[in-house]
Amino acid sequence: MNYSHFVGLDVGKNTFDASLMSADEKEVSHNSFDNTSGGIQALLAWIASHQLSLSEVLFCAENMGNYVTELSVSSVYMGFSLALVCPLTIKKSIGLQRGKNDRIDARRITDYAVLHYRKLKLYKLPDKDLVRLRGWIIVRDNLGKQKVSGIKLLETFSQMSRLVDVAEPISLLEEQLDSIKEKILKVEEAMEKLIAANSFLYSNYILLRSIKGIGIINAIVLLCVTDNFQRFDDPRKFACYCGVAPFEHTSGISIRGKTQTSPLANKEVKVYLTRAAITAIAWDPQMKAYYKRKVAEGKHKASVINAVRAKIIARAFAVIRRLAPFVTLVA
Repeated sequence: MNYSHFVGLDVGKNTFDASLMSADEKEVSHNSFDNTSGGIQALLAWIASHQLSLSEVLFCAENMGNYVTELSVSSVYMGFSLALVCPLTIKKSIGLQRGKNDRIDARRITDYAVLHYRKLKLYKLPDKDLVRLRGWIIVRDNLGKQKVSGIKLLETFSQMSRLVDVAEPISLLEEQLDSIKEKILKVEEAMEKLIAANSFLYSNYILLRSIKGIGIINAIVLLCVTDNFQRFDDPRKFACYCGVAPFEHTSGISIRGKTQTSPLANKEVKVYLTRAAITAIAWDPQMKAYYKRKVAEGKHKASVINAVRAKIIARAFAVIRRLAPFVTLVA
């Protein structure tokens, strides 16, 4: 869609700055608003005061997590076009800059929108069940950290018991650890019930679980991160997003850097994929044979594990695309 005007929004916790720019890259006006529902209504009134309809204006903001929640939800219910962009993408696109403030940042976001609006995707409300699942994943991750911490404390007190009687604190730690394990099981049961009640999620969940290495949590993480495989349509793009895809680093005859993955990645998802890869190497005959063969050829183990991660991503997208479960073959 062609837009006659663009609004760059530099969103903070309490307020946001807005820069209104025409398609010929001339700033028309600037203003600041409260980051509330009332502030967003004031923003739209400000746009209307310039004799502009919402259909001809594209709003663009950096994806600042919880700070843009009110703006995102309002864009759907109040009917204006909003694109959320990774802050690093905008920072890398503007080149060398000197100085910054909220007004300048809003202007730079508007400049980015004017140049790249054809490639920007408009915000859509995510599936409510996926949002709930993300919340459960956060809870489970927190419980997992508590579990690891409890296990380490128990090991410390076990060593201490050789010197003094620490039976009482050990008993308390064991009770705490049992309670955490019980809560983790309840969280997993709640997630499975949530998925089972949603036919769209459940069908893809079952397909993912057919792949060796992808368990309950890995399957749910993949569903959440990919928005039930609506956000990514290519396994290579998703591999880039997770920091799994290797990139060449050469130039002419003088630069011969290693081909390696990029540090610009969702490292949390990469950790889950690493666990999936290690499990696949242990239980999937094909992956086990592949791993042993590559290591025997002299490949670094970490490099081979990364290749297994990429294979798991490719299999995940394949089963979703074909609507058929994965069939494990004997190597």
